[in-house]
Amino acid sequence: MEQESHREPVAVASPSAGTRKFGFKRVILVLLGAVCIAGGLWMGLTTTGHDFAESAPGAVQTIIKIKQDPDLLFNNVHSNRVNILLIGEDYNWKNQDVLNPRTGKYAPFHVIDTDSPPRSDTMIVFTFDREKRTARMLSLPRDARVSFTDLEGRHHTDRKLNAVYSEGGTDPQQRELLLRNFLRDEFGLRIDRITVIKPNSFKKLVDMAKGVYVNVDGALMRHRKGGKLYRGPIHYKDTWGQWEVNLNPGPQWLNGEQAHGYVRFRKDIEGDPGRIRRQQAVMKALAKRLMEKPLWQIPEVVKQVRQEFRTDMNDEELGSAAYFARNLGNSEHIQPLTLYGIYADNGDIILNRPQNIKLMSALFGDSFNENNFLKESEWTKRDDLGPANNSSPSVKAFLKEAGLG
Repeated sequence: MEQESHREPVAVASPSAGTRKFGFKRVILVLLGAVCIAGGLWMGLTTTGHDFAESAPGAVQTIIKIKQDPDLLFNNVHSNRVNILLIGEDYNWKNQDVLNPRTGKYAPFHVIDTDSPPRSDTMIVFTFDREKRTARMLSLPRDARVSFTDLEGRHHTDRKLNAVYSEGGTDPQQRELLLRNFLRDEFGLRIDRITVIKPNSFKKLVDMAKGVYVNVDGALMRHRKGGKLYRGPIHYKDTWGQWEVNLNPGPQWLNGEQAHGYVRFRKDIEGDPGRIRRQQAVMKALAKRLMEKPLWQIPEVVKQVRQEFRTDMNDEELGSAAYFARNLGNSEHIQPLTLYGIYADNGDIILNRPQNIKLMSALFGDSFNENNFLKESEWTKRDDLGPANNSSPSVKAFLKEAGLG
């Protein structure tokens, strides 16, 4: 594959310590699907109130079981480390003749393609370490170029990472199996559990939370004269994907539609790295809003959120994940991390093999096999891919903390 032109690295300010301390624990509760039950569990684990017991008797039994075995999730996996993959599905669209009720005639119309499998628009791996009492998350860039072998043994060369999931076909379990196998065989990473958030569920969750308050990052642009970088308004309309965003930079409340457009936007100089950072920021804000719900509203929140997720984790395992996150000490400094890569002008990402092996070895320990990392993606095997471009400054801090910086 020919070397692509590189994006200029962009420095991004890291969140304050206060943001770090609050945000990640709540992100885990929400995005592991643990909100499905742990929204109630997190509060229920610290209360014996009759209101909660009467409104969610099943959750109370789960709480009792988790208190008896706080490390239930680790014990089920038979490891001191648990890796959980979060997948955010995306719709496919197509043009199709649809009956117009006004005219009684068929006409071409843009509709959701329910016959083809969805792509994985978002991929985040959460890792819990029982011995070190830590929890971290790694975002996988959807536009990274990879090669892989599907479940039928067919080899796919030079594809985007988000296409791996769709090659599993229309059966959700087959899609999840393929992506799990891919991460094992091509990323060298063991995945223990999977949680899938359905299309449009993100918008529903934000609206259910009555909006999220975020400091909107403007689109990173370059002045025509002088070439100086600046943050400007985000204005973009995707006519094929049926979404748009119109936001000015600065702190503000976003509804579900606005938040959806904000976390999908990548049509600026940063591209996918900027989108990953915006996704992480909005997830923190959403988690905070859901955790602020009064206790009496929790059963209904649990019921609604449960409908938006698909997971192979049972209630006890979800609760165990929540319990582990809740009991992390306040000294934890946990930030979202992203893979190293070269970001080309066309939006593609070429992952940097040596840098990522160092990162993933420190992050995932013995659940990562460096011999498998990008073994089929030939163009990544060189060590001279150029400078690593990573818009997550917390990676450097993490590697320094691990003695590898």
